[in-house]
This record gives sequence, C-alpha cells and structure tokens, in this order.
Amino acid sequence: MAHARYLAVLFSLLSAIALSGCAGEESPPPPLQATASSAVGCKAGQSYQHTTLGYHLCFPGGWTTRDYTAEPGSGGAVSVVAFGPSTAVPTHVPSSGSFIPPIEVRVIGGTKDQAEASLTQGNPVTQTSVAGIPADRIVVAESGPASGTVIVVFERQGNTYEIEEAPGGTYEAAFNLVLMTFTFPAS
Repeated sequence: MAHARYLAVLFSLLSAIALSGCAGEESPPPPLQATASSAVGCKAGQSYQHTTLGYHLCFPGGWTTRDYTAEPGSGGAVSVVAFGPSTAVPTHVPSSGSFIPPIEVRVIGGTKDQAEASLTQGNPVTQTSVAGIPADRIVVAESGPASGTVIVVFERQGNTYEIEEAPGGTYEAAFNLVLMTFTFPAS
C-alpha cells in the first residue's frame, strides 16, 4: 500500500513539474502542410496540396491527379501535375506527345516574362489574379490541337506557374474551381 501511495505522489509531482514548465512557453506553430490544408477547405470536390511548393487547390470530386514531373514530356519543369477524370489522365504520358490533360498546373523555374514570351505571340491576353497575385490569362488562338486552350500565368518566388485548361471549354467549371481556390500557405 505504501508503494502505491509513493507512486501516486511521484506521479502527481512529475505532472505538476511538467505543467509548470510549460506555463511561460508558446506552443509551436502547426506544420506548414496542416496550416495550408486547414486554411482552405473544399466545400465541393477534393483537396490537393503540393508537397514541396505548398500550393493548395480544389478540384472536382471523382477526378484524379497525376504528377508528371519525372515524365519525358515535362520539359525540365519544376513540377507538372495533371487533374481530370481517370480516363483522361493516364498513369504515364503517352509517347505520341499529343496528350493534353483536362487541367494542368505546370511550374517552371524562372521569370514569367521568359516563360510567357512564346505563349503570348498572336494570342489574346487579359489581366486576372490567382491567390491575390497579378496574372495573365492567355487564350490560344492559333489553329491546331492547342486552339482554345486557356493558360493563366503568374510568378511567385522565382517560379512561373502556368495553370492550363484543355481546349474546347469542356472543363471550364473545373478550371474556374481550381483558379478560385488556388492558394499558398501564409508566410
């Protein structure tokens, strides 16, 4: 019985010491990923957060994501992530090179001006913003398989982001969902 009482007193003392040691300390901030995930919930659809670049967005329910960064067609991009119905987003980029995902977020190292130079030639450009950052909205006007593609381009922290909707306007609602919910973690 004395042994049980001794353990109870010892436990009480250790608990008191542990609690008093925390009194003046602030709790550490939550991890970066948890902050971004909880900051923007998806009322409709699914949530996606890029593990290294930290951006967060919502995309339609029932769709899938594929990271094509390491695929041959990535063109040396920092990141290439495709979103779409599973039938439209294959596991690997087809070798034919004609693959255009329903929605793609491509991140390229370098300034927006460098990346955008070839995209704007002969194509209408309007101003918009993504995550509070000024952006250009480019509609591909040239004839060919890319005709009608919409690309929104902006720069953040030395990288250029290109958010692209496949031609045809089929995915306009999903594209607008991605654009409206695209955010970065608070700095």
